[in-house]
Amino acid sequence: MKNIKAFTLAETLIVLSIIGVVAILLLGTLTKSAPDKNKAMFKKAYSVTERTIAELVNDETLYPYDPERIGFLNTDEVEIPGTSDTAEGDQKLCKLFTNKLNILGEPAFDGGDCTFETTDGIFWTMPVGVSDFSTKKIIKVDVNGKEGAPNKDEGDDQDIFSINIYSDGRVNVSGDKEIEYLRSHSVKK
Repeated sequence: MKNIKAFTLAETLIVLSIIGVVAILLLGTLTKSAPDKNKAMFKKAYSVTERTIAELVNDETLYPYDPERIGFLNTDEVEIPGTSDTAEGDQKLCKLFTNKLNILGEPAFDGGDCTFETTDGIFWTMPVGVSDFSTKKIIKVDVNGKEGAPNKDEGDDQDIFSINIYSDGRVNVSGDKEIEYLRSHSVKK
């Protein structure tokens, strides 16, 4: 008889068991370090808002200096860059804001809000009107889209967030979850 060298069934089962235990331990670690999509999308929306608002308020052709109407309080008619359209009055900020983003379709103006969806799936609600802009406007962003689940504005699986904008171009957040997300990395805890 020839002497054939091979693993026994017992040795093979032991090795497979060890691999299985290591895989289970690593799987728990890997799922904890997976990106939190809502957090990442909110941080993206905040960054886009901050950048776009700064560009707009500092553009002298869109918001020329007027000591009586500082920043976004200036609702004088301007030409929307890159288009033949104009923007003025209550809809000026929203039209100029959406012109800087990649949006699907045209912004909708219903009542006191301007709503639109960006190509990354974020649904935005921006209040229009400057008469009450003496304090702040609150932009709502639904990071998983208007039809996405769970559409909650609080809790661990929150997907609707608020971003404050001011007439002078400042941008910040005041909600606990928003502050937590902006201070942390985009991974699950």
